[in-house]
Amino acid sequence: MSVLLDTSLPQLDHVFEYRIPESLLGDVRVGSKVSVPLRGGARFSDAYVTALSEKPEFTGDLQFIEKVISPVSLLKPDTLELARKIADRQAGSAMDVLRLIIPARYVRAEKAFLAESVKREQYSGEIPEKPAEFTALDVSAGSRLALKVPPRLEITSQATSSNWVELFVALAAEQLAQGFSTIFAVPDFRDIEKLEKVFIAAGLEGHFIRVDAKLSGQERYVNYLRSLTEEPLIILGNRSATLAPAHNVGLVVVWDDGDHNFEEPLAPYTHARDVALVRQSLTGCSLLFASHTRSLETQRLVELGFFTEAPVSDVAQPEIVLTDAQLEEGTSPSRIPSAAWLGAKKALDRGPVLVQVASPGFSPALVCSRCNERATCSSCNGPMHLAHRNSSPSCRWCGNLNASWTCQGCDGKQLRSIAAGTERTSDEIGRAFPGVKVIVADGGHIITSVPATPAVVVATPGAEPVAEGGYAAILLLDGERLRGREAFRVDEDVLRNWSNTIALAKPDATVFINGAGVALGRTLVESAQVRWAAHELADRMQLNLPPAVRVVSISGSAEMVRTTCDELPTLAGYRVLGPVGQPDGSSRALVFFVYKDGEKLATHLRAAVITSATRSKKPPASSERAARVLRLRVRFDDPDIDSL
Repeated sequence: MSVLLDTSLPQLDHVFEYRIPESLLGDVRVGSKVSVPLRGGARFSDAYVTALSEKPEFTGDLQFIEKVISPVSLLKPDTLELARKIADRQAGSAMDVLRLIIPARYVRAEKAFLAESVKREQYSGEIPEKPAEFTALDVSAGSRLALKVPPRLEITSQATSSNWVELFVALAAEQLAQGFSTIFAVPDFRDIEKLEKVFIAAGLEGHFIRVDAKLSGQERYVNYLRSLTEEPLIILGNRSATLAPAHNVGLVVVWDDGDHNFEEPLAPYTHARDVALVRQSLTGCSLLFASHTRSLETQRLVELGFFTEAPVSDVAQPEIVLTDAQLEEGTSPSRIPSAAWLGAKKALDRGPVLVQVASPGFSPALVCSRCNERATCSSCNGPMHLAHRNSSPSCRWCGNLNASWTCQGCDGKQLRSIAAGTERTSDEIGRAFPGVKVIVADGGHIITSVPATPAVVVATPGAEPVAEGGYAAILLLDGERLRGREAFRVDEDVLRNWSNTIALAKPDATVFINGAGVALGRTLVESAQVRWAAHELADRMQLNLPPAVRVVSISGSAEMVRTTCDELPTLAGYRVLGPVGQPDGSSRALVFFVYKDGEKLATHLRAAVITSATRSKKPPASSERAARVLRLRVRFDDPDIDSL
């Protein structure tokens, strides 16, 4: 039989052959998890059975497997094929992908699941109607669609949800009725809970499972076992959902694929969007990328003709007011303009008001009051901040308190705030609107919904709760701070976030935006996110920057990175930037290349990684602490290209 070892060593990323002892012949099947000996039985490793054969290819003596760990076929052949395709695309190991798919085993839960063996009936309920703006949407077999969702809330006497949530529920019911499974990948637990609530209300509770990190390990394992059965399911989760096994997949949906939560931080670092594309190519299922703001990657696929623009009808949208344009000549902008104050005051008579700020805490940025230099930590030189009004200055990186801080430039000891976070903004609003309830929603105060009663909600980007009936007004502040970050995709991120926030407003609400700038401001006023994406993509094509081209980062010792870059295969129009030293002592280079050369480059870099892993030896310790081994690492489509 052939097995794939559960190991992180890249040089062992291929199948090995073992014999099955007679005592285990009836227990081993394709997909079984087994334990196999290594190096003559001195050590053991877990492995997955990939094939069974009567006659081995290896002509020498083969070792016997030690035991069968699980009687369940945990690895389906199509899951292995998907993992291998993704690993080859990213110059990674198939087992690294499988670790993202197969959760840790829970023996008691596995036995209970196998003993239950409940046969569920095929879905025969009513299919909910699609929202009116999506009636022309036809998700036919094998279609690849890009959907720009207009911002609109679905408000009933029972609940408030978004139009895209109602659309997804209708699509899932359609697929179930035809015997197909549907996979929904959303970026945040808030989105998962929105969909789960509406799935239950639509009578689909017994037909969907979650595959996200908020579940316990046991719940994740039971849901994984259920996904292995021949039962059409709705699979709902975050980036890992695109990898989940499912029976007869008919549709894969990715909501807001531009969100950074879809970037996998573990090797081989595959974006959920790319996983969905690979899966669609293997299964022929339908694929839908939907969002309020089109990502540049999706826009590129549309312009290539690989994706089709999905039809959608216009809906009434909130009024957008750009407060920058209301400034009189010679006046300086204020953080909360007077027009926004007055608009919020009037709107409180009709419901809650949302105020979005850039950062949590009280004062997220401090400077020396004498020389105006940025205040940095005495321990790690990280940025200083005030978490609360009466707290001591502390570092945002290491958390060190700097009660006796001294400026390194002028020896000053007084600090001054140059930015306000959620805490300080809530204090200011509380004084401006006495008697009005002020709610803070950020990373430290997680709130998913608020009632329709008058209140002011101060939230950071992405942490905004849903208001029953929608917000009567929205104030988007700190636009200059958000757009002033040193990031490659800063404007794309700000536009996406603001578009998602605007979708939480009532149709007759007013949205005030401070610091939007000309281009983003016009885009939001005219609801022209697709036009903005097309224009931005055209600029990237002229500059040969992602996503017009792909990029791979190569990290390791300076000599190793330089040698790898010098030995790259002949590619059309590629360019190399670096290597450049990194804070951890390593070096990094970026290689920009066209899409058609991806397979060739990945194969070459994979060989370089294996060579590095087999040749690198740990140097002798010159002190009490052994030196760190710098091995070659590659990351395709690296999102962190700002530091080079």
